[in-house]
Amino acid sequence: MSLLDVSDLEAGYETGQVLFGVDVSVESGELISLLGRNGAGKTTTLRAIAGGDVPDVLGGAVQFDGESLLGLSPYEIARRGVSFVPEDRRCFPRLTVDENVRLAINHAADPLDIETVLEFFPELAEMREKHARNMSGGEQQMLAIARALAANPRLMLLDEPFEGLAPYIVRRLEDIIAEINEESGIAVLLVEQNVAAAVAVADRHYVIDEGRIVETVSTERLREDEALRQRYLGV
Repeated sequence: MSLLDVSDLEAGYETGQVLFGVDVSVESGELISLLGRNGAGKTTTLRAIAGGDVPDVLGGAVQFDGESLLGLSPYEIARRGVSFVPEDRRCFPRLTVDENVRLAINHAADPLDIETVLEFFPELAEMREKHARNMSGGEQQMLAIARALAANPRLMLLDEPFEGLAPYIVRRLEDIIAEINEESGIAVLLVEQNVAAAVAVADRHYVIDEGRIVETVSTERLREDEALRQRYLGV
């Protein structure tokens, strides 16, 4: 059994059903991307796993390490070893870098110490007393990932971590995410529209379209199959 098994997941909101029989699996230590256009169902899939801003789950299963996550609160899911970085980052603006990370440490079951966390983020280590509200978008994204890492999860869920960021910041985040995955063994499921960034870091890729997984592809195929990219990922 995989670390994460999402099978035949159906979910939606009051406005209508969004997911139709979604199947996604992540092995321990894997780095996987879930790719698709806006509105394809990417974020809804992550929310159904993490229990945050929860959609109505209409059917299927979400299992983590053999145990169901459905019906659990976000706090309970986090305590089981799943960290979620939402698209809007949700850093505490009036708290410093140090305070944001320590808050995550204080609420985790088996946290990392702050020095270990900041080894992955030398930029943050140099601004520990800076308030989140005074940070750039890229710095806030680093801080959001650092908070997730502080909980010492087995699986990290990243929702559009590269959105709206300058190319050099995207490349830096690619390096950080890959380093966390390789050195810590934490599995990562990242949602993205940025195909180039996903290809740079992920081992394999799910493609979602209109709430259904339509392809599961290798990095090599995703790079080479222009027709696939245009059909499901082109603007």
